[in-house]
Amino acid sequence: MRTKIIGHRGGAAGYPENTLAAFKKAVDFGADGVEFDVQLTRDGEVVVIHDELIDRTMTGSGLVKDYTLAELREMSAGEFFSPEFKAEKIPTLAEVLKVVKGLEVINIELKNYLPYPRLEEKVLKLVDQFGLREQVIISSFNHYSLQKIKRLQPEMKTGCLLMSKMINAADYAFKRGFNALHLHFLTADQEVVEKAHFMGLQLNVYTVNFPDAVAGLLEKKVDMIMTDDIEMALEIRDKIENKS
Repeated sequence: MRTKIIGHRGGAAGYPENTLAAFKKAVDFGADGVEFDVQLTRDGEVVVIHDELIDRTMTGSGLVKDYTLAELREMSAGEFFSPEFKAEKIPTLAEVLKVVKGLEVINIELKNYLPYPRLEEKVLKLVDQFGLREQVIISSFNHYSLQKIKRLQPEMKTGCLLMSKMINAADYAFKRGFNALHLHFLTADQEVVEKAHFMGLQLNVYTVNFPDAVAGLLEKKVDMIMTDDIEMALEIRDKIENKS
């Protein structure tokens, strides 16, 4: 099994997170896949952005859900990172899928701490419109939302995100019908990796930006490493593979 390198929020170092510029670069770098977050606008459009508040990454203030797509498009989604990316606008899920559809893995995180009616249905519909059911895995910290995904489309792959260490995490995910555990990389010890694999689950880790940590997780044979620096992680994987 070869560990996959996944661009976290695009994962292209030097490019603003969750923008088309970052996703295009991730594809150019040769990432195995990308991870990104989705929310709903006031007019029900699925957009790709991490924070519920736009203040950190956009030239505005307030909640994503309080703006229409057109209103959000009037703001920059890249200027926070560098003036070079001032023209970047908040992308829709459809726009991102169009860019990354050729990748092996597309991890869509439902960012639904706030109630987003029909977010699950809208995401599944777009995934099917692009014919990407095989490549997509849907993750969330909201496990009720993942259970809803399984009710709507039982064959859709799901990954339950955990923030901290949990006793019997693999049992928890397995009993709820999820397909993967998505763990903070510091909590992914060898025991939990082996238990997850024994139970037929993927063990995927976030957000791994240190070379030593990438190397250690490759040795543990986790299934996916999500990183903000795709180039660094790919280089380390290549070095390890070339030695063996």
